[in-house]
Amino acid sequence: MEFIKKHKTALIVTLICLILLLLAFFAIYRMFYPSNSESVYGDRLENAPEIDNAVIEQIKNDINDTGLVTDVRYETNVATMKFFIDVKSDTKLEEAQKIGDMIINTLSTKVVAFYDIEIFLDDPSDANSSYPAIGYHSKNSSEFSWIDNIVEDGEEDEE
Repeated sequence: MEFIKKHKTALIVTLICLILLLLAFFAIYRMFYPSNSESVYGDRLENAPEIDNAVIEQIKNDINDTGLVTDVRYETNVATMKFFIDVKSDTKLEEAQKIGDMIINTLSTKVVAFYDIEIFLDDPSDANSSYPAIGYHSKNSSEFSWIDNIVEDGEEDEE
């Protein structure tokens, strides 16, 4: 007991430093390891319409049935639907771009109004110089906008 009386101020300072150290450790932990119970996307996906897997499979089958493609892959990332499509070498770009309309017509209006849609067209054999081409459909747009690999007269190819 006499030790406590003799070193009273030292013990109080040590106790306060220990409490501050624990608070600092807790603050650093919360900064580097945020709560896992909250969505990393915030509330952006609130009221998001459900994308039915059967509809996605139907879209893939419809695209394959056109005879223009060799492979179709699909993924979703937050509020973006992405279709990766490998086309045959003899497929014209204008024909392949019609695939975007097929996708829009198959999806429900709620899904089209919520999700952005990206289509990546590629010729794996590199025999057709029109590819790769990328189509983008914003949820606020009525049609796809396309970026392709065709170099217009007066432009220089950057390769």
